[in-house]
Amino acid sequence: MAKIALEATRANKLKKTGTEWYAWHLLQEFKKIDSSNQFFIYHNQDLAAELKVAPANFIFKQIKWPFKKLWTHIRLSVALFIDRPDKFFASNALPLFVHGEVIVTIHDLGFFKNPELYHFLERWYQKISHYLSIKRADKIIAVSQATAQDIIKYFPKSKNKIQTIYNGWNKEEFQSINQNEREAILEKYDLPNEFILYIGRLETKKNVQNLLKAFALLKDKNCHLVLAGRPGNFGYEEIEHLSQDKEIKNRVHLLGYIRQHDYAKLLAFAHIFVFPSKFEGFGIPVLEAMGSGVPTVISDLPVLHEVANDASIYFDPNNPQDIADKIDTVLIDAVLRTDLINKGLVQSQRFSWSKCAKETLTYILK
Repeated sequence: MAKIALEATRANKLKKTGTEWYAWHLLQEFKKIDSSNQFFIYHNQDLAAELKVAPANFIFKQIKWPFKKLWTHIRLSVALFIDRPDKFFASNALPLFVHGEVIVTIHDLGFFKNPELYHFLERWYQKISHYLSIKRADKIIAVSQATAQDIIKYFPKSKNKIQTIYNGWNKEEFQSINQNEREAILEKYDLPNEFILYIGRLETKKNVQNLLKAFALLKDKNCHLVLAGRPGNFGYEEIEHLSQDKEIKNRVHLLGYIRQHDYAKLLAFAHIFVFPSKFEGFGIPVLEAMGSGVPTVISDLPVLHEVANDASIYFDPNNPQDIADKIDTVLIDAVLRTDLINKGLVQSQRFSWSKCAKETLTYILK
């Protein structure tokens, strides 16, 4: 029996984005598939109710810390020194000191590859944190082949300790829903019957600026664009400014952060889902859109080809006119829309959190 430690602070965040949902789903799936090993789950605040429910081999340990920063680096280090687990699995950052074998997930290295997309302080924090994690890890999980190749490029000595394990998506939550739910969600957010949807952080990395520029170039001047997600650390002021352009301001909806329950409904009713990122480590929202029966128009990035294959239309994220042309094509061509929907439903079934968790646990125990 192995003693496996992991921290639940990311899984316990109220407003989750991609890496937090990764941590949440893996913890929940581990509970379902392992009854023999012992899991130590560390957290610094009271856990959400659904996280507390677990079999007897899951031991939850709240370790408090009076400061806002350095809980992972210092306080968790002390707890791990005392408990001395056999393995520590980090879904993101590592403590300063870890006992036992270290397994870490690397979601992306965009701050190395595209540093101009990040705020100066975030860029250097992420570089230092990931440098230490990759150097100290005994095993590395990359969430895509593209991420694995980036790790090898910047840390060539780590090549033999990398395994690619794809993310999943919540098949129970993201699916087609009925007309009554449609009317309720449209009324709640004051939206028209048809809209183009982007969801994610509103920041330069996600290329929302070029999406807004492309939206102004669309031939259909009656369609609406919904931007759902919290402001990012870099570029939000420019996004706000572009959204107020007189040609489009009455057709752009900035919704802010959307809770997961509403997000799934909003996504299911989108006419098109657009994902304009200049860089991604994976792209979970693309899976969620395909699984919800929504046609996707996305950036022509190698990693997104891993996710969507031939089930999406791709554009050059640096070219607003190309983004506009590809969106126009899907808006106009009903046959193409149907084809994308059918292919997306099939492609999305290749991925699941259950599969991700089983492969992850196998690699941890290897």
